[in-house]
Amino acid sequence: MTEGPQQPQQPQGYPQQGQPPQGYPQQGYGPGQYPQPGYPQPGYPQQPTEPPYANWLMRVGASLLDAVIPMPAYFVAGVGAGITDASGQPTGAGVALIAVGYLVGFAVVIWNQIVRQGRTGWSLGKQAVGIRLISEKTGAPIGAWRSFLRQVAHILDSLPCYLGYLWPLWDRKRQTFADKVMSTIVIRQQKPGS
Repeated sequence: MTEGPQQPQQPQGYPQQGQPPQGYPQQGYGPGQYPQPGYPQPGYPQQPTEPPYANWLMRVGASLLDAVIPMPAYFVAGVGAGITDASGQPTGAGVALIAVGYLVGFAVVIWNQIVRQGRTGWSLGKQAVGIRLISEKTGAPIGAWRSFLRQVAHILDSLPCYLGYLWPLWDRKRQTFADKVMSTIVIRQQKPGS
């Protein structure tokens, strides 16, 4: 009997051809089998990364937009203040417009900067600019109650000559004093579908 050509033998301790050595990830190298970009390869420790913090100008832009949103309601209140009688006192219609204007403006601020921002992380201004308020610990929206407390905590930002509002210019996490107290951060993140 004749024997066919013999396969060369691999030296002891080396893997068979086509097999990765022990300790290396067991993955192929064909199409679609490479690790996804931005994700660590299997078997390697995940490197902690910091979120993309929103810069100071983005935060100021969002705040200005949020301040403009209730302005039409306040304009109605101003019109009401201009409706006066001969003695210069607002008439009944004027008083009604003042009350409605201020109530609607206040309701818009509460809905936008406390309820909406608390539930989603985006006020209308933040959504337009592409930034989001989240918990530093969980990465989730902070809820309406904590959003309200954060608005109150902005008093700390204004006490020492408005220094707290400027703090994000040099702070590593771009936090105001209110953010530090409430353990919140503002990151660059677009709202899906916007």
